[in-house]
Amino acid sequence: MELDEIAIKNSAWAWSKLREARTLEFQVGEESLTDFIVLNIKKWGEGKIAIDTFTRHAESLNGSDWEWWFTGPSGKWLGMRVQAKVLNLKTEKYEHLHHKNKHGFQVDLLISDAKKNGLIPLYCMYSNWEPSRYKTAWECQTHKPTVRHYGTSILAPSVVKNLQSKNENRLSSVIGSLKPMHCIFCCKGFGGRELPDRALNWLGGIGILDEQEYFRTSEQDEYLRSEPPYYVRQMLEGRLETDFIDVHDERLKRVTVFKEIISE
Repeated sequence: MELDEIAIKNSAWAWSKLREARTLEFQVGEESLTDFIVLNIKKWGEGKIAIDTFTRHAESLNGSDWEWWFTGPSGKWLGMRVQAKVLNLKTEKYEHLHHKNKHGFQVDLLISDAKKNGLIPLYCMYSNWEPSRYKTAWECQTHKPTVRHYGTSILAPSVVKNLQSKNENRLSSVIGSLKPMHCIFCCKGFGGRELPDRALNWLGGIGILDEQEYFRTSEQDEYLRSEPPYYVRQMLEGRLETDFIDVHDERLKRVTVFKEIISE
């Protein structure tokens, strides 16, 4: 199974599980969905992608940021700081999209933490809706569009900032800005042979980088690096002890490394 097929299958899985939950009037949380999304990639990606993930279990943890690290045979690394949000299936709102704590709004903290560490901030949205009620704007040029592509999707923080100013979190206000998550893994329309290059070129090509204020003074290639952070290296070398990860970041809960395997 190719990377794009894995990502599409994962989105369809999330879409189906949320549809089942909707039928049973049961709300699924972000953490549960995220665990299975990672498990599915590990299960279906054998021979195409190696995945390592680490989750901090600490009662004092104040946030739930997720880092994605993409790499490939060349040794390039691309990092993203991610917030996962799930649609409330009853109200059809992303109820926690504008979460705020004593440190400020979550979207501002996400952008600030990403900027501080040279990462790209993104939202990963888990969704399901009645297809006859909503229309999506994005049309994939590689795969036949289907609503199941939106089980997992990407949303730019700039969109969240704009919605925050209106106190708006309804699906109807968000849906036009959602992009299927599989595009970040597979799209070759903007160039790039390996996963870090393809992902960065896609994010730049569709304007997500340009939409965000602090990106405008940065060169796109600055987000590529030759080495991951030390805590990612700890993970890969198996030097983590129980739930301890040597990173001074109280808002970082989960780190996932996606390593593409390219057959010659």
